[in-house]
Amino acid sequence: MVNRHFIVLAICISLCLALLGCQKVTNKSAPVATSAAVATRSPMETITIYSINSDTMSLIPVSVRKISNKNSLEYICSLVVENMDEQDVLVTGCQKDGKNAIVSFADEKQPIKECSAQMEQLILDAFANSILDNVNDCTGVIFRCDGDAYKSENLSFERNEMYASD
Repeated sequence: MVNRHFIVLAICISLCLALLGCQKVTNKSAPVATSAAVATRSPMETITIYSINSDTMSLIPVSVRKISNKNSLEYICSLVVENMDEQDVLVTGCQKDGKNAIVSFADEKQPIKECSAQMEQLILDAFANSILDNVNDCTGVIFRCDGDAYKSENLSFERNEMYASD
């Protein structure tokens, strides 16, 4: 009788295991949308300005996110200053005069003071190239020191002298 109970129990367990092993597994997660429900992202607009690689002492183009719809002179100058990581540059004014941009630097900061001739040249080139590439109808750049003629430890320009890169 013990053998009979053991055999019945073994058959029941085998039957249960066989039924469990034959069950179809279904994915109960939500169905995946395959058409119009896919979200589309508009590409992020960028503009290219110039900054300085201090290790190689060279200008580098930098793509920055475009926040303003207009590439105004003030906006471009602010982007260049933001991307001058190691330089202590302060722009005290920027305005357009016809087709020329006028950028004035603080006389106590770079590029006017405590700046090597090479670094000063790179800073001025970064501003000039960024402005000429991005500000509509701008064909020339004039640099000044607190509104007066540009005079630093290394360079000097007349009050309305157009900047020309070496």
